[in-house]
Amino acid sequence: MKELWEQALQIYNLPLTVGLIIFCLYWLVSSIGIFDFDTDVDVDLDIDAEADVDLNGGIFSSILNFVNAADVPLMLVLTLLNVSTWVISMISNEFWNPDHHLGIAAGLFVVNFIISVIITRYMTKPLAPLFHAIKNDVEAAEPLIGQSGKVKSRVLDHHYGQVQVKREKTSPALLNCKLSETDKPLVRGDEVLVVRYDKESKRYVVRSLITKESKSKTISSDLPDQEYDADNQSTTLITTE
Repeated sequence: MKELWEQALQIYNLPLTVGLIIFCLYWLVSSIGIFDFDTDVDVDLDIDAEADVDLNGGIFSSILNFVNAADVPLMLVLTLLNVSTWVISMISNEFWNPDHHLGIAAGLFVVNFIISVIITRYMTKPLAPLFHAIKNDVEAAEPLIGQSGKVKSRVLDHHYGQVQVKREKTSPALLNCKLSETDKPLVRGDEVLVVRYDKESKRYVVRSLITKESKSKTISSDLPDQEYDADNQSTTLITTE
């Protein structure tokens, strides 16, 4: 273990070691970030943001294109590339550069990087169809904003709740939602309308579809039949026997 740390902290391996730590922290924070304190799971796969890479021109762009960065999330590609280069550099310098010469280390790095690029290409190639399928499914999915649904959680308030929205093309969507600060809490079975998506809280903002008009209709349904006299501008109760 001591030899491993000494090799990892050598000046020619240190940038790769730092990169490895950064990528590990990134994936750790990302995995912890999908869990919310309300015990719900918000999986945020921002595929478009990571996969939309400009691959037109330049050596770096050509390398990214070679390792399938246009089809696989960029952070995943860079992580695999860094890990491969770090492992090969550690092994090659241990065997062929025991005296830690910078010139030899530089030559080994060039060879290691080329090998790592090839390895990364073949590691990401099987993943490309998977991410293509996910991306196409997201693009083909019906829009949720403006759709109506029913509250599925026990309570829906301005902090958290779950709403099920029916879709014609795919299975129903179960959304993590919240109400605006001024709306009163709703209960399971209440109908709501999806208004917008709040990026900060990663929740859909919804509002109740139980309007004053629908409430008045509910109340009037319990009363006898009514006939409205337009000439007198009044309501006349007609009791049916």
